Amino acid sequence: MNSTLKTLGKHIEESELNQLNELIGNRIWFIKSPFLGANLNEKIYTASYFQIPFFWKDEYGNDQSRNFEFRAEWTEDEETLLDYYTLKTKIVEQKKFTGDFESIWEQSLQKGLNSNISFSEFIIAKIQVLSRDEIVDNQTELKHDEGILLIDKDNNKILLSAELKCTDQVEFINDLENIENRIKELKIRKTLGNNGYT
Repeated sequence: MNSTLKTLGKHIEESELNQLNELIGNRIWFIKSPFLGANLNEKIYTASYFQIPFFWKDEYGNDQSRNFEFRAEWTEDEETLLDYYTLKTKIVEQKKFTGDFESIWEQSLQKGLNSNISFSEFIIAKIQVLSRDEIVDNQTELKHDEGILLIDKDNNKILLSAELKCTDQVEFINDLENIENRIKELKIRKTLGNNGYT
């Protein structure tokens, strides 16, 4: 490889990868977001970020939950004018809203989470971190994580990825054909799940 190549982008931090392990074996069935956009033909939803509550049973059989937050930062390199994306992930405690329905709804709106995507219950068995690794014009290497693929035991999939439109938007896709089209140029950089951390 040409040693003078300029490299753009970065991978998800190791501490964030360790947090992603917390999702394994847990249940999800809806996603919250602010100001949701949708391409119904391609079954792709977009937002500035997604918050995904995930659930599990404690030793006493009670439901417990935390939130997984996913967003992306878009950057245009001033020298090459190439675009690259930085994924940001975080697991936070579930915020407890209080009061009657109208009060709870108002608190949710104040937080900016006014849209939901619902789907069949999905138990996360494996997570793949998907990366772009390509050389442009033999001068610049794009090397960054671009998506997180959630997989259940039946090989159903949910993709969370950066939207490649020079914005800080992210995508949610759970249609298998559209997922395969979206990730065909990407490589699996890390796999988290039942078979361990690779």
